[in-house]
Amino acid sequence: MSSRWLCSLSALAVAAILGAPTTAAAQSPLLTLPADTASFLVAGIAQQNSRPVRSTARSGIGIGVKGGVLFSSFSQAKSDYNSSSGWQGTLFIGGNRPGGVGVATEITYAKKGAKLSGAATDTYYLEIPLLVRANIGSSNRNTGAIVYAMAGPAADILLKAQLSGIDVKSQYQSLDWNFVGAVGVEVSRFLVEGRFNWGLKNVLQGPGNALKTRSFALLGGVRFN
Repeated sequence: MSSRWLCSLSALAVAAILGAPTTAAAQSPLLTLPADTASFLVAGIAQQNSRPVRSTARSGIGIGVKGGVLFSSFSQAKSDYNSSSGWQGTLFIGGNRPGGVGVATEITYAKKGAKLSGAATDTYYLEIPLLVRANIGSSNRNTGAIVYAMAGPAADILLKAQLSGIDVKSQYQSLDWNFVGAVGVEVSRFLVEGRFNWGLKNVLQGPGNALKTRSFALLGGVRFN
């Protein structure tokens, strides 16, 4: 047999060896899925895609109400004012209850006052604070429990002022600035809170001793969402 024929046969043998795996793979039953198996896989993928995806975003703005008793007084260098009891009612918004940190605001109607030499002064304010709130505890606002703290400035708008029943609103500033600090416990949708208010400016009209407000409130409340 000539060398030309030997080379031709060798080339054919190599081609057959190299082509064998490809042909076997094409005919292998492991790589060809039965019709019922393919239908099962397609149905499973479709069912998986049709399932609703649970959103991890905690949307919604918290809204609720709280109220309770308030103890207030005046701070003045040359006078000793006694504390007087009052009350307050509040609508609160925000706070990011499911999260760690949030921002909250409130609309509060509060009766404050003090006593000096038997004369009682009662002041009524509309208070609007802007508070940063920190939450520690469960993120579930329906069943969880947290401890929270809040702090921030507040604007107090004077609505009425009386001295032993006599109108003295003209003797007081129409706007007072406060610093608010509060701590509380919230279980499910119910809360108990204690807060301090420190007045930052003189509430009296005209020159003289600076008369600043001080108050402590013990509140209970409920969250709607």
